[in-house]
Amino acid sequence: MPSSSDLTAAPFYLEFAPPAGVEAQVETLYVFRDAGVLSRRGRGLFATDLFDLSVSVLSACDTGQHVSLAPPRPGFVPRRASFCGIVAGLRLSSRPQRMPPAETFDSLASILRRVRVGDDGMPALVTALDGLAEDLSFAAIPQAFSDRTERRRIRAETGMSRRRLAAIRRFRRLVDELACQTLPLSDLALDVGFYDQPHMSSACRAFAGMSPGALRGQAARQPLGHFLQDERLKTRVKHIING
Repeated sequence: MPSSSDLTAAPFYLEFAPPAGVEAQVETLYVFRDAGVLSRRGRGLFATDLFDLSVSVLSACDTGQHVSLAPPRPGFVPRRASFCGIVAGLRLSSRPQRMPPAETFDSLASILRRVRVGDDGMPALVTALDGLAEDLSFAAIPQAFSDRTERRRIRAETGMSRRRLAAIRRFRRLVDELACQTLPLSDLALDVGFYDQPHMSSACRAFAGMSPGALRGQAARQPLGHFLQDERLKTRVKHIING
């Protein structure tokens, strides 16, 4: 397991909007670099209804890359160990029908090694993620089907019931909106589809292991680092968490 001394750059988590023109199933691009500061053992992973296509590099001497297409996570799962390394990827609303060639992942991993120890390669990394998003293709979604067929399809694709899926999507909408510091939490709860603020608080603790206030503190947009002085990237940043 790499030690924190393997990473010389500060930990961070970034989310970007996908580039214009890619298929709608590509929802978010992200980059996460850490040496256990943001991902300490025992912390949780947010529940999500999204697939996660990622490429990670775990140490300075890591000559390969680890490619993963993980299915949606239906619940809160504490971390068994801290994460040490860098990972970048896409969050998708459905499983890709066709994956990009291996050369695409090789190129992305090469840039990840640069960003792992400094920020100068960040624009190139986002460009590589954009290319990954553009190379994906998805099966056409049926336009009409019975209620029973829809229930079966949702469980087959996500591993959860339609009711559970709706609850997680409501929670994800909440996370997207929490960076707004001016809207009271009671109003925000109603805007994203909860019955009231206690209902929202219960969902936050179930899916993220923390209160809405604590989530708002994490979701707040942070000052942009020097690696995001590219105006094109600034317009696409969704939020940043710094260590």
